[in-house]
Amino acid sequence: MTHPAPAVRPAVDVDDSRTWPPALADLVGRLADDVDLAEADRDEYVDLDLDAYEDDVLALLDGHLVRALHCTRLLDYEADAIRAEGLRLLDEDLVNDRLDQARERGLFTDAEHTLLRSGHRLAPGRRVMGSSGEVCLTLSAEATAHHTHGARPLLTNWGGEVVYSPHCDTDPGLAAKLRSLGRPALVTAHLDLAYPGDHKVSKSLVHTFVGKAIGHTPANADVFYRAPVPASHIASIVFPGDLGYDRIPGLPRN
Repeated sequence: MTHPAPAVRPAVDVDDSRTWPPALADLVGRLADDVDLAEADRDEYVDLDLDAYEDDVLALLDGHLVRALHCTRLLDYEADAIRAEGLRLLDEDLVNDRLDQARERGLFTDAEHTLLRSGHRLAPGRRVMGSSGEVCLTLSAEATAHHTHGARPLLTNWGGEVVYSPHCDTDPGLAAKLRSLGRPALVTAHLDLAYPGDHKVSKSLVHTFVGKAIGHTPANADVFYRAPVPASHIASIVFPGDLGYDRIPGLPRN
């Protein structure tokens, strides 16, 4: 007996209203119609009293995935691993695996490897509250184009913030080594947010959609996704020189 292939869920892009489900577009349109379109209100879309509609937006995303960007810096074999295995949750094991694989390829000396393994923010004795157990993404490519400074450190320093940040101001040589590894990369992932569970969206989905609808192009939200993203939900990985990367102005080239 053959089994039907699982249905492909359409992807919703907050930057492209043509991808919004009709019922969601109707709700967002009604909410946007109630907003005074003064320029000040556009700029303050995050202050709109919309929180009560977040569950409605989530329900209307049932059967859909939401497109999001993960800004990072990757070595070629790491990009291959994401294509094959998806995005893993950030935790101590992930950080140590990346450091160990880089050391095995001769990218770090033994001394550098030891320092990085003991000094990252998730190492024993150094754990800090933050993004452990999450995949961090952003919803809007348009917003990234307007606020490239937010993505720049993630794109210009290898290893992620938990690795590079402890050394930026204390070890110029090691900081330079981390800036030399890999290439800037944008990973486009499709997320299941209809049943968010422990996932967090900040400010919110409803604010992002309504912000777009009233013409605030940089409207955006950060997603703290508390589940691995499977390889089947990785839409693309692009680097400088690829159209999907170069279409966003202001991003670092190397």
